Amino acid sequence: MPNPYLQGNFAPVSEERSDDHELPVTGVIPPDLDGRLLRNGPNPVIVPADQADYHWFSGDGMIHAISLAGGRATGYRNRWVRTRSLAAKVGTAPPRGPSEPIDGPANTHVIRHAGRTLALVESGFPHAVSRGLERARIHDFDGGLASPMTAHPKLDPDTGELVFFGYDVFGPPFLRYHVVDAAGNLVRTEDVGIPRATMIHDFGVTATRAVFLDLPIVFDLGLAAAGRSLPFRWTPEAGARVGVMPRSGRNADIQWIGVDPSYVFHVLNAYDEGDSVVMDVVRYDQAFDTAPGEVIASELPVLTRWTIDLPTGRVAEERLDDTGVEFPRIDEAVAGRRHRYGYCALLGDRAEEWTFPGLVKYDFQRDEATRFEPGEHRSVGEPVFVRAADGRAEDEGWVLSVVYDATRDASDLVILDATSFGGAPVATVHLPARVPFGFHGSWVPADS
Repeated sequence: MPNPYLQGNFAPVSEERSDDHELPVTGVIPPDLDGRLLRNGPNPVIVPADQADYHWFSGDGMIHAISLAGGRATGYRNRWVRTRSLAAKVGTAPPRGPSEPIDGPANTHVIRHAGRTLALVESGFPHAVSRGLERARIHDFDGGLASPMTAHPKLDPDTGELVFFGYDVFGPPFLRYHVVDAAGNLVRTEDVGIPRATMIHDFGVTATRAVFLDLPIVFDLGLAAAGRSLPFRWTPEAGARVGVMPRSGRNADIQWIGVDPSYVFHVLNAYDEGDSVVMDVVRYDQAFDTAPGEVIASELPVLTRWTIDLPTGRVAEERLDDTGVEFPRIDEAVAGRRHRYGYCALLGDRAEEWTFPGLVKYDFQRDEATRFEPGEHRSVGEPVFVRAADGRAEDEGWVLSVVYDATRDASDLVILDATSFGGAPVATVHLPARVPFGFHGSWVPADS
């Protein structure tokens, strides 16, 4: 049986390109979009001889950069992240910087903070990449980082702090909490006491609290010894819980509260509501099948609201929609604060076939969902919201998504007006290369 993560638009591209010239556009690019959309995702430099052993999560990281300025699309380039893992495969010089506990593929996210562009994966250290993406340096915050960093740090829009965690399968401690100040200095690390190594992909951060997700996908040493690229196992008997800690607190201050066994890869947002924390998550009933090359879950995940009542020690669960979704995003200006809107990629009806037929915008105040569907044989990527230069309302801005067209075996950047989300794109940038399905990305303004 063919490996689904090596077929169609999951299949890798083999060429690094530098198309530093104007790209064709249908429609009109908003002139206030001045910067680059950076996208990261798996793209194996060498396909394993035993293709059945390859999983989407384990491919080498490749960053795709789409540049916009003055109402024009001014260029596209893509580069593999120069990790030690990549260097060992192709015989190139390894990146500068300290050794990692595990040589990660840096394939999950790319962010900009304190003047550095960081390629992230939860199994390794960040890689600071050059503007042209040709160079990388392993970044451990001047020796302050002792274990991997999550691919989902949270930027506080008021303080500029980067709040994150990292889990360590070789602990204890199996989990650490970190804070980096606006200047990029690691100013806080706290060991978090959990009894075993569990896969913790994301977490919630409010203006005052952090919420850790200790859910039952457990590291399996036997699978690791057998050489499995994803040595984790769904283990509901291990229990499931969330831990709420004041952002200025310590491990002893964490309040752990049990929840029904489930899994969450991604958190849309979290915010304080008195003595409670409200957190919107993409919830799986269970995940994931660790068999190589197989789908991540047998059922589609849905957007769910967890209201964590700290005085009673209970979590109320509300399903916000019955539609399968993933890759949730918000306007980052309201991160950790009450949000009205959220954006997700729609999933196809069959969990065993990962397809992404459209995007959805949620209005939680009006309890409405508006879909954008790019058309037959076209598949979306993660939606990235960019606030308009004169935008005041939370949805006054643009939603950017890389869309794959199977009829042309090519990709486009689609730009939507978030205030008229279900309408036609305001602009479509026709890219000179196919962009394989990836994970996450960021809009990086030209002046940052």
